[in-house]
Amino acid sequence: MYVVTNRIDVPAERAAAFEERFIGNMRNNLPKVPGLSRATLDRPVDENTPYKVTMEFDSESDFETWRDSEAFRSAHGRPASAAPGNGGPATEAPKADAPGTADPQAAAPRAATGPEHHIRIETFEGGRA
Repeated sequence: MYVVTNRIDVPAERAAAFEERFIGNMRNNLPKVPGLSRATLDRPVDENTPYKVTMEFDSESDFETWRDSEAFRSAHGRPASAAPGNGGPATEAPKADAPGTADPQAAAPRAATGPEHHIRIETFEGGRA
């Protein structure tokens, strides 16, 4: 199993719209993702804490296939012309030591800040063939 976790900062005034769009994308797009067994969206309890999204894939290659797909770009508001390799933004942050990185600290992992508290608001359970 290959697990991917994303933390998404959302201003409080946009939280409801974010949740509606994200849950809609989960319900409409995730059933079509090969190799995805589970995905969750967790709402932060505390202010200044990001949302947490966890996706469980059967393998790293299943994740990479999804990450490079049109479905991913569509769900993330990226047209095909903006895909990695087509002159568009990358789907991964540059490594801190990557040549040409203007601010290496911007790509550095977040420091541990202690426990975060979330409420699970959506779960997708993929079907097994």
